[in-house]
Formats: sequence, structure tokens, C-alpha cells
Amino acid sequence: MAAAAVRKYSQGVGWTERAARTLASGVLRLPGGYVTLRRLARDRLRVSAPVGALVDSIERHLGEILGADVVVTMTVGPPRANRKPILQVLALDGRTVAFVKVGTSAVSQALVRGEAEVLSALWSADRPPRQLRIPRVLHHGRWRGLDLLVLTPVRPTSLRWRRQDVPTAAMRELAGWLGTSRRPLSTSEAWKLAQDTPAQLADPRQAAEFERLVDVAGQRYGDVELALGAWHGDWTPWNMAWDGTQVLLWDFERFATGVPVGFDLLHYTLQVVLRDRGERAAADVVRAVLTGDPSRVRAATGRRRGVAGGLVQRAVTDLVSRRVDDAHDPFAGNDVPAVMVAYLVELARRYLLASEPPEGAPLRSRTRWLLDLLAEVVVRP
Repeated sequence: MAAAAVRKYSQGVGWTERAARTLASGVLRLPGGYVTLRRLARDRLRVSAPVGALVDSIERHLGEILGADVVVTMTVGPPRANRKPILQVLALDGRTVAFVKVGTSAVSQALVRGEAEVLSALWSADRPPRQLRIPRVLHHGRWRGLDLLVLTPVRPTSLRWRRQDVPTAAMRELAGWLGTSRRPLSTSEAWKLAQDTPAQLADPRQAAEFERLVDVAGQRYGDVELALGAWHGDWTPWNMAWDGTQVLLWDFERFATGVPVGFDLLHYTLQVVLRDRGERAAADVVRAVLTGDPSRVRAATGRRRGVAGGLVQRAVTDLVSRRVDDAHDPFAGNDVPAVMVAYLVELARRYLLASEPPEGAPLRSRTRWLLDLLAEVVVRP
């Protein structure tokens, strides 16, 4: 079971981490492997109970939900406003039977409840997916004051779970899963959220700054008619994997409808460049998309190996040059600069709200960068 727990199939796993996890999994399968790794991993937390005691543990609770004895492993990400424990639930034969998101705070509980509603709505729609495979909700409820969202595992069955492709066809499929419409940007749900945000901010200076940026952007792009649909909200290589020609996608906490079609591709591209090359390169990608100048692309993405290697360079080049397959155009014919500005507004809105509480402090530098970049492209183009 320990061997299964350390495996990870995210497309965003780098070669070093992938090799380390594969090695650890292999060692754990050997006789005495667990003892070996236990000696190497000095920082451990041991949880125990008296022999024979009936403990109302999370394992017992999940076992009752799933109808079998289970054990769990837990991962916790870096400090951030939406941090929450993620449990991998294993049957006694080592099979992964579920993943569980645990809402422990007001912010994380709201995200867990929202994801439960989103996944239920997607699976209730009349359009079965062809390109995508997403989790199903097995259970959503409360346990000891915590929100539990129990999901089916989406794991690859093929050896081809890692590909150097941007999943544009799958992005277009998700955008239209719940239907699309075509309206001016200023009438979209996304834009209404942006206009309502200043009133929700505690910092009056940032509220006034963001309100001005939204007003100026609205004057320039508000009348542009755009195809509106759904977006995942955080589609990145580390929230997906390939399974042959299908895309496995998870973490629907930020899913929303009424947004310009194309948000997912812009987010995927910008987040990968931010993670691999930094803010200066990401700003160059934004400028390249807005100006249609491919000469900026190589400076932004370079030839560096890793997640943001040739994959993102090809994606940005195609994006800037507008070279897309009409059948799977991730923008559905939308005006790309208008979508880019709307996306930056949405991202800045999200960061402004998330960075205000104490646990959002690590996001404040990125929030400042987004506001400055937005000012550059809409106030001083």
C-alpha cells in the first residue's frame, strides 16, 4: 500500500520528482523496503490507539461510506488560503479507491462544497465527454465539523500518461459542456463579478485601483462580443494527466461559467511560464499575445528543458500567430486580446480576494505584479 501511495501521475510532475517517486515506490515493494525508507525519513508523525479500542477514525468513517476496510495517506500543500488535506484512500490490497478533500476552514469548506456541486452538475449534463475524464462524487457530507468530498480516482490505464501536448481539444469540450452563448463582454457573469469585487475588498486603495482598471478595460473591450462558456479555473499540467488520447482532469474548485472561451488555454500557458520562467517571462507572453508579435515568444519561453520547454513555446507561438485548428479552436473564434485582458482581470480579482486574510500573505507580491501588468496593458498600452 505504501508503494501505491507515493506514485503520482500529474502531467506537471518533473522528471526528477517522477524518478524519485518511482524509485521510492520500487523500494517499498521490496522485502524490508518500508523499514529502509523509515530510517531515511527522520521526520515522522505516529498516530496510535489502544489495542482493541473502538476509535471513530477517518478510516473507519470512510470505510463505512465505501463499504470496505480502507487505509488513508495524506498530503498537505504549502501554506495558502485554500490549503486543505487531501486523502488518498486505499483498499487493503493496495488499490486506490477514492480521493478525499477535507474542508477545514471557511475558505476551504466553501471550495469543497462548490466542487461537489460543479461535478454533480457536469455529470448530470446531457453532453457526455469524449476528450475528458473527470471524477465522480461518491459522497459529500460532514464529519466532526469538517467537510468531506469523496471522489472517484481518475488514474491512467495507459503507459502514455505524459505527453508534450497542450490539450486544446479537451479545453474546448469543457468550455461547451454546459452550453455556450455569445454576448458583449460587459454583460458576462465574469465581468459582473469583477465589477462587484471592489466593494468586497477591505483595502480602500486597492479597491479604488482595481475599480479603475476594470472601468478602463471595460471601455476598451466591454462591447466586444465573445463566445461565453465554462472554464476549469485552474487547468495546469499539475492538475491533469494524459491517458492515451483522453485527458484526466481534477481539482474543479475554481470552475465557473459565463466566462470568455479561451480562459483555460491562457491560464495553462501563463501559469506554466510563471512556474518555470518567472514573472518577467510571463509578462512577455502577455505582451506577445496582445500585440501578435511572435518575436517575444522565444525570449519568454527560451529553450530550457522541463515542464515549460518546447510544449509552451509551441503553444504560445500558435496563440500569437492565431494558428489554431478551427474545429478545436480553444477561443471559439473570440478576439484573443479581449479574452486576455478579461482573463487578467479575473486573475487579479481572484488574487485580491485571496491575499487579504493573514493566510493570503504569500500571494500579495503576485497580486501586486498582476495589478501592475494589468495597468500596463489597459491604461498604458
